[in-house]
Amino acid sequence: MRKVLIGVMLGMLLAFAGMAFSEEIPIKIMLDGREIYTDTPPQIINDRTFVPIRVISEALGLHVEWDQEARAVVLTSPENLPPFSIVSYEKINSEYGYYILGEAKNQSKKTFADVEIKADILDPAGNVIETLTTDLPAGITPGESAYFKLRSYSKQEYLVSDVSFNISAKDEISITPVEVTFNDVRFTRDPNIYNDFLYVTGEVERSDRDLKREYKNPVIQIGLFDSSGRMVNFGERHIDDFKSKYGEFKITLEKGPAYKTYELKCFSD
Repeated sequence: MRKVLIGVMLGMLLAFAGMAFSEEIPIKIMLDGREIYTDTPPQIINDRTFVPIRVISEALGLHVEWDQEARAVVLTSPENLPPFSIVSYEKINSEYGYYILGEAKNQSKKTFADVEIKADILDPAGNVIETLTTDLPAGITPGESAYFKLRSYSKQEYLVSDVSFNISAKDEISITPVEVTFNDVRFTRDPNIYNDFLYVTGEVERSDRDLKREYKNPVIQIGLFDSSGRMVNFGERHIDDFKSKYGEFKITLEKGPAYKTYELKCFSD
């Protein structure tokens, strides 16, 4: 009887040890010899291995979206994606109407000289109130994002419920991303002029490697953000002469909500 008990206890110990050992070894996801890490680990359920679809799809270059209404995971291959996507946008009311501030990202593998944003402004019923358009700077390389501003003087800000964006891009160009740093950035107001303008001045410095490329139409952009990270103001300025290592810029911003931080960007074809 004692031997039987010892045998049962030993078998239970080995079983628990095997379970613990198997639990200690996580399931890996390997793609072309490279391990892909996930927030949610893969699981084996009923002899089937389940992995997070977003991580796998994005590693394969697919775009992943969740369609709540259809309760479907929508996968789109890169060649079927629009060249640009909207990262975020905000509607800001002003004294003379309203404006839309936003950020658009180049999600293609190409760089374009001509990019236009068209925005249909919708009321709560989904009707188009008006259509606003603007251009993005030339030379936004793959993976980069740029800011934009759409202005309306229609005094219909109280009707705005949603915005439907359409971004078109043409005239492909071959350039490298700009390599610059911004120095001595200052925010000032002109005490001799009665207005609410905010002036942003500074110096832009090109890296030694960046000096090898030619700047045709360089543009400096600035976005201002409040304490919650919401974009509350925007301005941009073309630099007429930027052929040397250093250049100066001055951007005029209109009156806007209080800001906490800022970000500068530079583009050129």
